[in-house]
Amino acid sequence: MKTSRYAKSVVVPVILLIFAGVLAAHSAETRYPTRAIEYVVPFPAGGGTDVAARVIAKALSRELGVPVNVTNKPGGNQIPGVMSVLSSPPNGYTLLADGSGSSSLQTLIKDLPYKVEDRTFVTRIMISPHAYIVNGKSPWKSLREVIDAIKQDPGSFTWTWHGGNTTTDFSLLQFFDVAGIDITRTKRVPFQGTGPSSQAVAGGHVLFGSGGASAMFSLYRSGNIKVLAVTGDKRLPTLPEVTSCKEIGLGSLDVMFWVGISGPKGLPKPVVEKLVAVGKKISEDPQVIKELEAVGAYPSYMGSEELSRQVSKEAEAFKALASKVGTL
Repeated sequence: MKTSRYAKSVVVPVILLIFAGVLAAHSAETRYPTRAIEYVVPFPAGGGTDVAARVIAKALSRELGVPVNVTNKPGGNQIPGVMSVLSSPPNGYTLLADGSGSSSLQTLIKDLPYKVEDRTFVTRIMISPHAYIVNGKSPWKSLREVIDAIKQDPGSFTWTWHGGNTTTDFSLLQFFDVAGIDITRTKRVPFQGTGPSSQAVAGGHVLFGSGGASAMFSLYRSGNIKVLAVTGDKRLPTLPEVTSCKEIGLGSLDVMFWVGISGPKGLPKPVVEKLVAVGKKISEDPQVIKELEAVGAYPSYMGSEELSRQVSKEAEAFKALASKVGTL
C-alpha cells in the first residue's frame, strides 16, 4: 500500500503537469497570434514578391492585431530564405511569402536541402501576370518585333535570368519556346531578383526581361522601360494600354506569378485555420484589392489543400517546359 500511495503521489502530479502543458499549448494556439510575426521574402526588396508581400503583410497586421514584419533574405536560389522558415519553430510566428518558386525549385534544383512538401502550405492570396519588358528607348514596340530581332542576330541578344527558380524564368522560357528560338544561341545574364534585373533593362545593360507586373510600375511610369505585353488573357486595369499576350495571338504565354503564405511543417491546425480564414478575408477586402491592383495584381484565394495541389501541378508543367527547351 505504501508503494501504491507513493506511486500515486508521483504519477498524479506528473500527469497534471503534462495536462497543464497541453492545455497551455492549446490555449496559445487558439489565442494566436499574441506577438509580432516575421514574414520572410526570399528575394531582394523591390521585386514582385516583395511588393505584393508588403501589401499582404499590412493587411495581415490589421486583421491579426499584431505587427507583421517583412524580412528580405535574398540570394542562393531562395534556399537561405526558405530554410530560415522551414527550420523555425512551427508556431506561426515565422512565415514564408511563398510563391511559384515552390514549384520551380523542385523542378530545376536537384540537390535541394529540403523537400518542397516539407512545409505547411497555408493560403494563396494574389496572382499577377508577368510583364515582358525592354528599355524605354528601345526601337522595339511589340513582342513580334523582339522575336524578329532575335532571329536575325541571336548571338547579340541578351536577356535576364534568375537561376531557373522563379516563374519569371519560366515566362521567358515559355516565350523562347513559343517563338521557336534556341536559347543556347542567345546570352542570358544572371541576376538575384526582378528588382535588379529590371533595373538592368532600364539602364540599357540587358535588352530584354520579364517580371511580375507589380515590380514594373515605377520604371514603366518613369519611361525607363516599355512593357510590351502581359501574360495571360486580359489586360491589367492599371496598364490598360498594354496588350495581353492572348490579344496578340500568343495566348500560350500564360505563366502567372502568385504570392501567399506557408510555414514550417507541422503548423498547428488552429494556427493554419486562423491564417486561412484571414487570408480569405483580406483577399475580399476592397482596400486590399485596390492596393493589389495598384501594383499590377489581383486577389486569387486558395486554401491550404488546394494550394498544395496547385504547387504539384505547376511543378509538372514547369518540368515539361524546362525539358522541352533544354535547360535540364
